Amino acid sequence: MPSLQETLKGHIREGQEIDLILPAYNPFSDEREKVRIPRDEGYRVHMARCAWLRVVMTLRSAARRITGGSSLLYPVRWILNLSMLLGITFSFLIKSLRLYQNATKPDLVYAHNQYAALAGYLLGRLWRCPNVTRLYGTFLADLMEKPLVALRYPTAAAGFLVPSSLLICANDGTRGNTVAETFRIDPIRFRFWQNGVTPPTVAPKADRAMLASRLGPQLRIHSKWVISCSRLSYWKRIDRMIRALAACREKGTDCQLLIAGEGKERGALEKLAVQLGVSRDIIWLGAVPHEDIWAIMNVADVFMITNDVTNRCNPLYEAAWAGLPVVSIFDPSTEDLLSDYKNALLADKEDTQSLGEKLAEVCSNDTLAKQLRVEQKQLAASFWSWEERMKIEVMELKKLVASRERRGMRVFTTGGQT
Repeated sequence: MPSLQETLKGHIREGQEIDLILPAYNPFSDEREKVRIPRDEGYRVHMARCAWLRVVMTLRSAARRITGGSSLLYPVRWILNLSMLLGITFSFLIKSLRLYQNATKPDLVYAHNQYAALAGYLLGRLWRCPNVTRLYGTFLADLMEKPLVALRYPTAAAGFLVPSSLLICANDGTRGNTVAETFRIDPIRFRFWQNGVTPPTVAPKADRAMLASRLGPQLRIHSKWVISCSRLSYWKRIDRMIRALAACREKGTDCQLLIAGEGKERGALEKLAVQLGVSRDIIWLGAVPHEDIWAIMNVADVFMITNDVTNRCNPLYEAAWAGLPVVSIFDPSTEDLLSDYKNALLADKEDTQSLGEKLAEVCSNDTLAKQLRVEQKQLAASFWSWEERMKIEVMELKKLVASRERRGMRVFTTGGQT
């Protein structure tokens, strides 16, 4: 996950020493393959066994088979999520205590995501050092007016309610600040920060012919290229883009949709493309390294994003840096970033016909596309770089350590996202 990678890189740049503990299996997947250990980036990686996760995966798969592959029943989901929270807490505690059994204790514990928050708090109390919780968004904002939210969604609430010296929540459009306010989180220990963006210092050396030779013969050099970057999860709503592409092609516009990302929705999306007659106009890129995304954005014509929950995310920032016109949906999370016919073309989220017409318009009107590109560059100038973002965070961490009259900075992190 780029935001986690950039956070760790930022810690290293500022001279921190990091032990990173990861679960041996991905708690958010039913795949039983062990998590790949990241290559050496200047921090030490340790794997918590989490053998119990295989049992949870088996139960989760069995429950999905019983329900015909649909989403899990609420009571089953509640039990499994709480089991994962408690299991990860136990596994991280055991691994951490063994790791530091005969070593100098860390100056700070940094828990990435809600599943690691409880372990971070307990280790912080045990070692008498500050603990930080970092959240990468939340789905709780629209549920906060309902009764007993913390009881009904204990794992999501844990990220906010487990005590921490500092709680950092991403300003990604999911309104974590609203959740924090409703849970009465002390503003003194709450930070609501937008992610940084770090474009290449030199424009990627790539052109259409080069990319076409690498990505396959289906890629048409003289078509308009529309790029999408996301996991193929349902809430990302790639189906809206495919329906919009069909509407765009009905207008006679020669364009192709390049979809970067993998996920369990791919099979259903490929079937939809066949049904709508646009399968030849879609290039499935699969998982793409981050640096290659920059290369593709450098030669693409349009960026498209149509998520359900929030569209305020890193790929949108990166598209602005690349000066790409955006075709998206009206969304409160991006109303301060995207303006219709200023730096983007927007449609109602359920009106895929209008979305397709907007896509056709920007693909066929070079004057409009140029205007949108200029405005995107101006928007990008207001963003933090990741280096700027992390300098501010590290200053906050140093204050926490200094307040405990400690010297030096060795950070101990736990997390479940890789």
